[in-house]
Amino acid sequence: MRQLRALRLHLCGRGGTCMTRYAGMLVNYLLYTAMIIMAILLYNFIVNPIFDWGQFGKGDQLPAQVFIVLVLSIVLSRIAYSLKYKILKTPSPSSFIQLHQYLPIRLPQAIHMITVGLAFALMFASVMKFLLHQGISELENFTAQYSNVAAFYLIASAALNTALELVLFMGIMFNEARRSVPSFWAMLVISLIIAALQPGGIAMQLLGIPLGFLYGYMYSKLKSIWYVILIGCSFNVLFFTMVKTSLFGAFGDMSDITLLIIAGVSAIYMIISTVWYSKRLGRAA
Repeated sequence: MRQLRALRLHLCGRGGTCMTRYAGMLVNYLLYTAMIIMAILLYNFIVNPIFDWGQFGKGDQLPAQVFIVLVLSIVLSRIAYSLKYKILKTPSPSSFIQLHQYLPIRLPQAIHMITVGLAFALMFASVMKFLLHQGISELENFTAQYSNVAAFYLIASAALNTALELVLFMGIMFNEARRSVPSFWAMLVISLIIAALQPGGIAMQLLGIPLGFLYGYMYSKLKSIWYVILIGCSFNVLFFTMVKTSLFGAFGDMSDITLLIIAGVSAIYMIISTVWYSKRLGRAA
């Protein structure tokens, strides 16, 4: 019986029932997802008529559209964060900025996170080209929509928008959700949300799931949001650099076996990196 109670405590946390805690996690995710939807509607019905950039997700100004929607989403999430605790009549566990965990980082770990992001970019590009070789044509639309975007503008916006995305998805949504449940379940749901929002069809969405787990796992272990921002920015900057140069085309000229080897080696490197941090930080604790 003692072991069963310990297992239940591990799964549910202290206080409250399992159902209440998991329902709270889902409510948090729904709340902030609603803020994203509201931000998109504000862009479509207020911002777009002013700038005439097209509905969200269409046209040549996609990086600017994403930036505006992300900023609006974070602002609306800030309002929702305050209102939620006022309605619940309980003090917020931390300030909105402290929630994100902008903690100091160490240079060796920062460099390692950059290499992890670069490895994911190589795996991503290899898998995309492999799937294109198999005739999954919707992936062509994903890169084609950036063909008319200037290289510097695209790469710079990729870094900035990625940082804002991680503040929104990990710093706000993930951190709020995992306060009441084990991190794994919060990671699973945020990975599904990230995957669902990926453009480019089901193949791109499936690739978004391991990315969400990678962000969540490293965030849980290393505690600072700067580490996951480094992963995301290095991933997106390298990927879009390849898209705007001949590097991405060079991947298309490789054989399927070569692409699978690159993807496999990159995946193994990322797995070893996560296991290494798990063991190292486990011993330190």
